[in-house]
Amino acid sequence: MSLIGIDVGSTGTKISAYDQEGKPLASIYAAHTPRHPFPGAWELDPEEIWNNAANGLRRLTAAEPVKQMPPRAIAVSASTREGFPVDAQGKALGPCIMTADTRESGLEKTISNSFSADQWFEFCGHTPERMDPVCRILWWEKNQPNVMRKARHFVGWGEFLSLRLTGKAFVDYSHAARFLVYDFKTQQWSPARISQFGINADLLPEVRPWGEIIGSVPREISRSLGFTSDVELAMGANDAVCTVLGAGVSQVGMGALISGSWENILLPVTEPPSPSVLVNAGVSIGPYPGKAKWMIYGLSPTGSATLNWARELVNVKLDDEENMLHRLDDGPGHVLAVPHVSGATAVWVGGSGLRAALIGMTLATSPIDVIKALMESIAYDTHYLVDMLKEGGAKIHILRGVGGGVRSGWWTQLKADLTGTVIETVDQPELGTLGAALLAGKAVRIWDDLERKAGEFTRASKRYSPNPKRATLYKQRMELYRSLMKDWLSKDWSPLTIQTPKSNS
Repeated sequence: MSLIGIDVGSTGTKISAYDQEGKPLASIYAAHTPRHPFPGAWELDPEEIWNNAANGLRRLTAAEPVKQMPPRAIAVSASTREGFPVDAQGKALGPCIMTADTRESGLEKTISNSFSADQWFEFCGHTPERMDPVCRILWWEKNQPNVMRKARHFVGWGEFLSLRLTGKAFVDYSHAARFLVYDFKTQQWSPARISQFGINADLLPEVRPWGEIIGSVPREISRSLGFTSDVELAMGANDAVCTVLGAGVSQVGMGALISGSWENILLPVTEPPSPSVLVNAGVSIGPYPGKAKWMIYGLSPTGSATLNWARELVNVKLDDEENMLHRLDDGPGHVLAVPHVSGATAVWVGGSGLRAALIGMTLATSPIDVIKALMESIAYDTHYLVDMLKEGGAKIHILRGVGGGVRSGWWTQLKADLTGTVIETVDQPELGTLGAALLAGKAVRIWDDLERKAGEFTRASKRYSPNPKRATLYKQRMELYRSLMKDWLSKDWSPLTIQTPKSNS
């Protein structure tokens, strides 16, 4: 018997099967096709994501190790705050607008004023942001009313696959908490806030807890996907939760550095810090299925997506980058970058309208100087976030680094140096799918202790200890960067905001 985890991310879908000892049996990856219909826009076609998942499952179930251990259950890990309308059959009625999409509606500002920041954090762990599903629903209602009249559900990737596989649109606590109309106390939708914001409650998926079975995949569907025995769909979680679970991050004082398209710090905690600490750091908090019960989210859209854009812009090949970086001086380069091509969140509160810039370039500036500057400034953001969380009382003794970004030893070492924190990488290649598989195993009662199992499945493979001498070389540059960011946050950058083209509907 095996377990399958599906991880739907910003740039691709990964599907992996595991045996009951956490050993990967087979893994499939399919890249998404990003669409940029106008500057600042980033959309995905939900039908492509479904086809990628369905074809991926067919390829996975055809692998000999999976044939030898037929899958018992599936769970989904999915990027959060990405939603779109679908009809009663689960057919997408429009594109998925991605979280890094820069089009603005201003709706989050109107909603924010309904309650104080402390009240918002008490309700659902964060203040309103433009990419929250409720804001997206209202955006669709305003810009595409004809589409929304046909909509039966408004779903993210997890609920979309749930609907396609079982005919039921269910959402877990970690995704639901991003909707603004979720209530920590009841662990359900808030009728009062749904009414206040004019949301059609019928569009919202049903909230269900972790460790439950959503339903059996109908035999006609399961056979079309290559399953030879009955398989059940279990309640998964958002990709951050699944990655932290899969990385074996559970003890207080241990956090996760997720260096992917976004650059995130995730920190399990037993008690939520005061709302003022969370607000000032630009972070949020949400439910976590481990013993800690809560997790701090320090999320930044400025990660590998920024670097991929820059590499293409200045024609630096990823395969050559590491050697080029190691040939440069240990200290900061002569270029200072503001890396926020998709705006800033943690730790620069109020920076959603910020955009990127390069300062200090000369005729001698080379392409690798530009890449180094962006990597440095992303590391500065990581330093200031860790520093602010520690000042707020959070314990961070060690970070487990995961994602494509940690493959750069140069960059990971810089982050360890600047944060003064040990960073470990781990030996499991796909932690999002592993975390989903762990939740699937819990749902079918193969095991009860998720974190103990994750600790058995995942080991540290490399350790980066901080180098205080190198950190000293960067001290002055980081102060300059912080001063610049504070100044820029006081400016009105709205003239640079991309305006959404008017709809023809």
